[in-house]
Amino acid sequence: MAFEFDFNETFKWCALYLSKGLRIVRLHGIHPDGRCTCGDAECRVGGSKHRNCGKHPVGIEWGDRYARSEDDLLEWDDGVPFNVGVLLGPDGGVIDNEDDSPEATAFRESLGLHELITPAWTSGKSTHQLTRWHDSLADCGGVQKPGGLECRLGAGGRQIQSVLPPSWHHTGVQYKWKPDLSIDDIDIAETPKILLVQISNAAAAGGAGSGGMIKYEGPLVFREVHDGEGRHHALLLWAWNKIVNDRDPLSPHRRAVLTQEIRDANEKYIKPPKTTDEALQIINSCFEYYRKKQEKGWVAAPSDLTESAVRDEAEKLEEEVNPEDAVAVVGLEAHGLDPYQAGEVRGYRVGTWRIEMIKGDPPEIVLVVPQWRRTPCGGRVNMTLDTFRSAAKVASAVFNATHRVILDGDSKKWVAVWKGVDASKKTGGVSIPGIMEQLMARKSADDDIEVGTASKRYAELAGYLLKTFRKATKAKDEEKPEPNESGRPCWVTPDELWFQWGKVWEEISRTHDVAVGERNKIRNKLLEIMHAKDLVHKRHRFPSGRLEYIVFTREWVAALESLASGVDGVRLLKGEVELNFPKTENHSPSTVHESEVVGA
Repeated sequence: MAFEFDFNETFKWCALYLSKGLRIVRLHGIHPDGRCTCGDAECRVGGSKHRNCGKHPVGIEWGDRYARSEDDLLEWDDGVPFNVGVLLGPDGGVIDNEDDSPEATAFRESLGLHELITPAWTSGKSTHQLTRWHDSLADCGGVQKPGGLECRLGAGGRQIQSVLPPSWHHTGVQYKWKPDLSIDDIDIAETPKILLVQISNAAAAGGAGSGGMIKYEGPLVFREVHDGEGRHHALLLWAWNKIVNDRDPLSPHRRAVLTQEIRDANEKYIKPPKTTDEALQIINSCFEYYRKKQEKGWVAAPSDLTESAVRDEAEKLEEEVNPEDAVAVVGLEAHGLDPYQAGEVRGYRVGTWRIEMIKGDPPEIVLVVPQWRRTPCGGRVNMTLDTFRSAAKVASAVFNATHRVILDGDSKKWVAVWKGVDASKKTGGVSIPGIMEQLMARKSADDDIEVGTASKRYAELAGYLLKTFRKATKAKDEEKPEPNESGRPCWVTPDELWFQWGKVWEEISRTHDVAVGERNKIRNKLLEIMHAKDLVHKRHRFPSGRLEYIVFTREWVAALESLASGVDGVRLLKGEVELNFPKTENHSPSTVHESEVVGA
């Protein structure tokens, strides 16, 4: 089960790391439901800060508060999940290089590092290698990226750490040592001279943000840039140059024009061109950077338009903005629609957009847009047929689902795009079909979800949960009741069922195929029925430490039963359903401590 924390397992690895001379720091962990223990509402799986979830250290001055002994590690056993990081740099004595792209992997292999015998581990999508610190790196800063390979150094007084196994990545993947390359199997190797040279060269060239082995250093008037010459940097530099030199780049009209001009440059000068998604990520990151600077009161001055200023700002942009998190808020081209000209009017083809139809009662339509996959809705916007027929309602539904995408910045234009335009002199005598019509024409029967499929799946999932609840124990000592330390369901009181969300789904997954996303869907469906913002969380202190639980009253269980029966929109009141659960007593209470309610 993703995000299931095991202190004993974590302690074992941390003790080994200490014996190897590493400086281990405590990082925030991830709760079974995907929330980071830092408490930030957006630092969670699916939140706007999901990339930081489970990756940042606990507290301030964390670099000086590393574990020095096993006793220090035991003090971390407070019932709150945590991840583990290793301090890098001259004090930590090690550095880490990570490949998180095909280019970085190819670069590592070109240096022969893939054959290096040194501890290596995998995370969400990349491989890390741990090597020894070398004093030649002292002036190379915190991070350098030769050839796109992210070398985390921690030089120059920068406190930097890397996440180690058995921590959890926000994607639900657990960090694991590679076979035969565990730190328990082999010693940490010296950093190869060839990598030291590449890092030093990147630092000397100011290349901390470079995504290619050779950074584009040509004039701002575009020339052809070929593979290996820094295509990413070249397009980003050109995009920022175009945006900062425009009088009103964030207006819907100008943003659309600039986006198309930059995409045209990508097709003409980048060899081979960046894909549409890659180009839009670069373009949108530039617009996002410009917007944030403007929000802080910045206004472009003549000094910001010089070639040296454009280059300097592009360097900062590469370091500070993650292109995957930059979502366009205006400019229909940036959302995957393909523009074309019909006379004096610009029309749009559906591009990457498509729809799925849920043939339920009432039927629903799901608008699927890959460019929105980094938003809270994951690129899928559900709407009724009535909403789908209205341009204004579609724009509203999209904004409510994504929290960022505005389609009707120019409402009149959006209505024409969604509904279409009749033939006229302005259109060159041809009619322009609307996106709504094109989506319906493009949809195939394979995209339809048959009647009842969605509700039947909810019923199945709810049934799995109910089956585990019917095996719930009762607290043996009624005067000092406490939950099951294993996390399995337990009726602590006649009206309170305590369990750990991750534990019950782990057991369910042993016999049923349930995706991680489906667990979140059933959770959200329950919240919808109960009109609640979050499940009820409580903590209980055992002699071994505090553990966190989900607490269901019989009203919540009744709501779950309504889902299992297919009545997924009815909120049943307490007392309406009699639950005849077995009264087995298969665990004994330990010393009872006062339970602590965790605020939602």
